[in-house]
Amino acid sequence: MRLRSKLDRLPSFKAMRKPLTVAELVLTYIASLVIFMAMVGLRLWIDPLLQGTFPYVTFFPAVLIVGFLFGIAQGALVAFLCGLASWYMFIPPYYTFDTSLSTVLAMALYTFVVITDLGLTALMMSAYRAEQKARAEVEMLAEQQEVMARELDHRLKNVFATINAIVSLSQKHACDVQSFARSLRERLNAMARSNLLLRGLRPGDETTVRSVIIQALEPFDKAETVRLDLHGPLVPVSGQAVVLLSLILHELGTNAAKYGALSVQDGKIRLGWHLHTITRDDMQEPALTVEWREIGGPAPNPPSPGSSGFGSVLINRVIGAVRGTVSIDFPETGAIVTLTLPLTAISPKRDEKGDPLLEEGASSREPVFSHG
Repeated sequence: MRLRSKLDRLPSFKAMRKPLTVAELVLTYIASLVIFMAMVGLRLWIDPLLQGTFPYVTFFPAVLIVGFLFGIAQGALVAFLCGLASWYMFIPPYYTFDTSLSTVLAMALYTFVVITDLGLTALMMSAYRAEQKARAEVEMLAEQQEVMARELDHRLKNVFATINAIVSLSQKHACDVQSFARSLRERLNAMARSNLLLRGLRPGDETTVRSVIIQALEPFDKAETVRLDLHGPLVPVSGQAVVLLSLILHELGTNAAKYGALSVQDGKIRLGWHLHTITRDDMQEPALTVEWREIGGPAPNPPSPGSSGFGSVLINRVIGAVRGTVSIDFPETGAIVTLTLPLTAISPKRDEKGDPLLEEGASSREPVFSHG
């Protein structure tokens, strides 16, 4: 880890994360030229000992050092300058750019070696960059797994609470064992379909806000009662937006079944949504607002200041992930949850005028729709 932090401070490795500033780039070229001149001076100093042999002995290391420390472009520049210096000063006849066959072969060998050196350096740096990316992805996956594990634990508790609510509701409306078993089986199947909905649609599939609501709340026995009142336009929902809305509705439905309007026989849910325009960062953009209003249930017990249940935390995080907002109020008549989401996060498809594409034959506003 200590070596990794030192490597990350080198200009060549730093440039893999973000481009160097102009000042930093100029400094790398100046340092490269200083190394080149130092290697030329060293080669001149040891030239009497070499007696005209090994013309590149100090230049190969110069190319490697510069390429590793400052980058491949700087290494290529030093390789070019070192080639000229060795050709002119250390390959006979000296101080001329001779083009005899022996000189051409010597320079070809030098060119091959420095290209190989720089190529291997580039491959090494590319492998390091790939390893860094893989490490970051592993860390991100580990963090996601932790969140998913906590969510799974919470969701399992919610599943059992939902099953308990389904059994209780089925029992209240059943007149004999056969009808109880039939209705219970249907509602458990509806719950299974809702869980499949939480996994999202296949690529290219699309549904609507109304469909997501009906499917997500079907396990709570609303399809055959007047306890769910829906009203709003048929707004298309695509991709991960289905999962987003399903997660939120699942939390709201579970809380209502355990503590709110769905925990008593006369409780109702009014769920409406509408399209409008919001102002964000001095710019206007279309948005969808969904209001969940509980009526006829027990008086809600607001959480104490500074504390929030996992459901509230999940709703806030899911909404925040798409730059939306959430408002939760607890009047004595029942909980009210208002969600506002940018329409681009819910219905990415638009017509030529920029309006959301509705289902074929649907108007922008539909009359109140109640299940019952």
